[in-house]
Amino acid sequence: MLFCGMVENLPRWPWENKRYAKRPRLRQVHTRMSGAFFHKGISRFQAELLLTNAKDDGSFLVRDSESLPGAYVLCLIHQAKVHQYRILPGPDGKLHVQSETGTIQRGYQDLTELIAEYIKKQDQNGLASALVHPVPPERSSEDMDISDDEDDDDDDDDEDFECPPPMVSPPATPTEKKNGHSETAEVDLAKNFAKLDLRNLDVEFTTALKEYVDQGYKKDSVSMNVGDSELHEFTNVLEVASSGLKRELDSFMKKMSVLNEFLKFDRQKHSTLDSKYKVTGAGLPNLLEQLSRVRTEVLNIQTKAQETIQLASLPSDYEYLDPPDGVYCESGITSGPFLASTYRPYIPQSKFEVKKVKHGKQTKLTLTVDLQNGKYSILKQTGKESLGTDTISHERILHLIKCTKDKCILDVILDGKKKQNYIFADPHARENFCLQIRQMKNMHSTETEIDQISVFIGTWNMGDASLNQSLSTWLKCTGAGKCRDRVLGVIPHDMYVVGTQESSMTEKDWVNTLKAGLKACVLVDMELVEVCTLWGIRIAILVKPEYKHCISRIQRSSVRTGIANALGNKGAVAISFYFNGSSFCFINAHLTSGDERCNRRNQNYRDIMKNLTINLGQKHLNLFDITSQFHHVFWLGDLNYRVEEDIQVLLHKVQEKDINYLMEKDQLKRLQSQKAAFCGFQESEITFLPTYRLERNIPGYRYAWRKVKKTGERINAPSWCDRVLWKSYPGVFIENVAYGCSEAILSSDHRPVFSSFNVGISSEFVQARGSLAELAPVKIIFHSIEAQVKTCCKQYFQLVFHSTCLQEVYRSQSNTSFQDNRTGFYTVPVWHACNLPEMKPLFGDQDFLEEQHILIAVIAKDGDNESYGECVLSLKDMFSNQPKDFEYTLLHQGEETGKIKGKMHLVSKSKRSSKKSPYSLIAFDTEYQDPEMFVSGTPKMDFHPSVRQGSKPGSFVVKHPTVSPKVPLRQVMSSCQDDRRGTYDKVQIPTRELARSTRVDSRAPQPLPPSISSSQPAPPPRRPPYMGQTGLIQGSQRVPPRHPSQSDSAPPVPPKQRPSVVGDHGSKYDDLKRPLSLEEWLAQLNLSCYEQNFKSNGWESLMYLNELTLTDLSNMGVDIREHQQKILQSIKELNKDTGPTYHVLEEHDIEEHSDDIFRKEPGVYNDDLAEPVYHEIVVSTLEEWLTTLGLSCYINVFHDNGWENLMVLGEMTEADLDRMEINNRSHRSLILSCIEDFKSC
Repeated sequence: MLFCGMVENLPRWPWENKRYAKRPRLRQVHTRMSGAFFHKGISRFQAELLLTNAKDDGSFLVRDSESLPGAYVLCLIHQAKVHQYRILPGPDGKLHVQSETGTIQRGYQDLTELIAEYIKKQDQNGLASALVHPVPPERSSEDMDISDDEDDDDDDDDEDFECPPPMVSPPATPTEKKNGHSETAEVDLAKNFAKLDLRNLDVEFTTALKEYVDQGYKKDSVSMNVGDSELHEFTNVLEVASSGLKRELDSFMKKMSVLNEFLKFDRQKHSTLDSKYKVTGAGLPNLLEQLSRVRTEVLNIQTKAQETIQLASLPSDYEYLDPPDGVYCESGITSGPFLASTYRPYIPQSKFEVKKVKHGKQTKLTLTVDLQNGKYSILKQTGKESLGTDTISHERILHLIKCTKDKCILDVILDGKKKQNYIFADPHARENFCLQIRQMKNMHSTETEIDQISVFIGTWNMGDASLNQSLSTWLKCTGAGKCRDRVLGVIPHDMYVVGTQESSMTEKDWVNTLKAGLKACVLVDMELVEVCTLWGIRIAILVKPEYKHCISRIQRSSVRTGIANALGNKGAVAISFYFNGSSFCFINAHLTSGDERCNRRNQNYRDIMKNLTINLGQKHLNLFDITSQFHHVFWLGDLNYRVEEDIQVLLHKVQEKDINYLMEKDQLKRLQSQKAAFCGFQESEITFLPTYRLERNIPGYRYAWRKVKKTGERINAPSWCDRVLWKSYPGVFIENVAYGCSEAILSSDHRPVFSSFNVGISSEFVQARGSLAELAPVKIIFHSIEAQVKTCCKQYFQLVFHSTCLQEVYRSQSNTSFQDNRTGFYTVPVWHACNLPEMKPLFGDQDFLEEQHILIAVIAKDGDNESYGECVLSLKDMFSNQPKDFEYTLLHQGEETGKIKGKMHLVSKSKRSSKKSPYSLIAFDTEYQDPEMFVSGTPKMDFHPSVRQGSKPGSFVVKHPTVSPKVPLRQVMSSCQDDRRGTYDKVQIPTRELARSTRVDSRAPQPLPPSISSSQPAPPPRRPPYMGQTGLIQGSQRVPPRHPSQSDSAPPVPPKQRPSVVGDHGSKYDDLKRPLSLEEWLAQLNLSCYEQNFKSNGWESLMYLNELTLTDLSNMGVDIREHQQKILQSIKELNKDTGPTYHVLEEHDIEEHSDDIFRKEPGVYNDDLAEPVYHEIVVSTLEEWLTTLGLSCYINVFHDNGWENLMVLGEMTEADLDRMEINNRSHRSLILSCIEDFKSC
């Protein structure tokens, strides 16, 4: 039997020998000689995969425990189920196995002794099965060849520079003179000197070299033999050779001094250059110092030139220094969260050529955005003539709505609900305009709380080369790919995160270089947050000075993944912190190189994830990996994933710039799609060429893909090794605005990669008073949860809930049932409401809670607290009276381990404040809902109830409209102006304003005759369509049902050969009386049983049945299919040409047909247009108000959500109606229009 008899023959421990001064760690003792079954660092999921692939009962392995440091887990497969047993170290350092019965067995010195003993016991070991087949660790060829790995780790170094041979003292010759110098050396030097070509050299140098051959080298040889390492005579030869160079350097430094004086400006605090050139002394050390100064001065003069030229371009009256109190004197605005610094950069204006369509005609406009002064202007031109300029300030801009059908169209919503529609030249121009407008509003915001910041993230493998170019193009996000807008590039980011690999600079020098580069290109003195270094891997984070106080709880850590995870040439460094209420983690990694080492890179990723979870993560969240513990995790660096393709094909595609084809061959993209690495991470679209491996100091994209080694030729395929990825909590705001590479920094074989983000920041405090849970009770209720977990373990599971908004850590009961699952490697536990805890948050403020998240972990009921998967649940939009569905992916240590879904909601009786975030400024027309229901540029119609203060305290007077019977509807034909128009009722419209009001809201309902309005409430105004729908510009409207006094029977059906111009009714209503009410219509269909269903769901009027859908019928309880079809067919017949449509009257139509519109028609009413008749009803309670509006069905809904008093209705918004699930658009419009009147009372 395997391992039997091994224990007795084990050699003595090496530390028992007195020669060993240091005792090994306990882990080294436990894992000694355990390579046949011990798997270091693998996860539970990987262990189960290995055992299920082995299949044989009794197969086993040992892995590290994920929850208990220093402990191990014995994994055993039996009858296709994996059993796990903890191996715990005791106080004496010995190992003990926890068996099925829970008893602790005797102790063992190490894992090898333990396994050997349990193999001897066979079935009598207290486990589910005997230990029979050990599963050894997988060892690939790339893991076996350690020496080759160490050599290839230097692939990124500069092979163009040959390393000097090691200095080894030559062996002494048998014949050596007494003076210590060798005759052989004398003869060799003389021969070498005789072979030299000295014709083009000056006499002074050749004479000095001849003297050194004759006598000088002998003196140096004597000096070396007596212990003097300096070669004085040879140094004299070097000084003679450099005499011309020293003269040139002196001349060059004098010229640099002149340039320094030329770039000097009055307000400069200090200069990195000496204002006066200092002459250096003689000698080789002084020459070397001067050479070093030349390089430094060249870099500094470039930096200073950028700063000076940028300041020189400012207007003469421009104040670039901020006043001490942080207020801009020129514009009188308080410095907002995006721009406040020691220097105030000058921001140039930008122009956008757009078109505006009106009345079918296109007008060319020029939009000029002035970020500095917070406005944009509109210049209208016809030919070469200017027709005037209109200026829009930032306060007037409410929303920017992007059209999804045409990516060049943008709607700008201004105050007063005016809409401006622009067509840009291309989508890129539209995007830049939106970003600049949002930047403008942030710059000039007077809000004290920070709710959004901009973050620069850069990564660069420096290739151990010295920096010889300016960093400005990199830090400004300019180059290839998706770059930052030229205007926005002048504005500094709020935070800079810079990761480097293979850096030869010290921490101090690199940080100073970054600060100087930022000062030169964006005129800001940045503050260092933290820096972390592991060999050549470094990450530095800098922030604006005014934001330094917002950062807290800073941590840093590093992980080594070099050879045997002991060397730091590969690995990662990470920094985490909180910015107000949002947490960030930045990881800069340098993974294993080589095209064929994908598995090693994936293992590097898992090792980094695991170690950072332990060292950098929050201790109370040890169940969750590092990516679930922070709102935003950014992973950057030289990840070394390559493009897999034949080198000649690859080079051809690179030359053609076929990036799409190359990305299909990218290893990282393939592994992400296979869920093998970086699960859940996102990356912006790559639109730039591969950043590795390029010729140094050569512009363009000339790839050094061939490397000749002693072992043969090695191919380094052009690849995107340098990447920036991120993973954020669901529901938080993050937007990538730039992702590319700098093409101007050429000192390395990698191009620097940049990325720019706008990130939303949550508040660290609860702003609303009375938001404590006792004062504003909120409940978090889970109704059901179902988890699909990748495991072969047969056991019950529990759920653990963590959140900063919860009073404690909640645990569910174990699941009581499982769902049938056809896949053998999955188990699906199910929790019902009785198994799940009802949670109570610390605060009841809804704005605060909607920014919070709940971390959920699936653990085994009887396990050692190891997680089977985690997810992050967002509470955004979860306030509701009814449970809402959620579904997320379960992850563990970077691997996907299943899915989880369920139903939950938050219940609260408190009202929500109307808080708006600046990043909600921009939206798409498919998702935009204006809470104030704008109608572009139109006066509101007064055909809705109005409210005024009553005579008694706390009472209000509701004016409910009805209309005089002598006011028929003005009907304007959309298709003709012929004689048939006289067959329709016509009415006078005395003013143009009323005509325009009728034109704009084409869907607004018209007042009904008194007989109808007396039997049922007047229908409320319909809500206008959302953005992007054509109803905002033009549309048609059906005529409401006619009163019997107007027409006792339906008009005859027109002949088929003639187009239906006048209104005809469907054939089913030819011989029937057309229904005038919901009750009558349902009675004709013999479906009166559904009358209450329709009314309780808000469908009281026939006017809006054309919006009824099959889903609405199902929601209101009409489930019989025949009844559904009958209702929908009847609605179709009701709406089929019920009358002439309303034509959308543009302004030119009103002018053209003004005579027809405004003159009095003979045979029609000759009196003036009658005004609506209002009935005043005094209300003092919510119930009376809703009853007056005909909406008494919502009384309980208002009470359940805390709206019990009329005095607080002025704070209600459309979001509150969403939470109360009042979805009928007519009811919403009626409620909100009355609330507007409440505000004025």
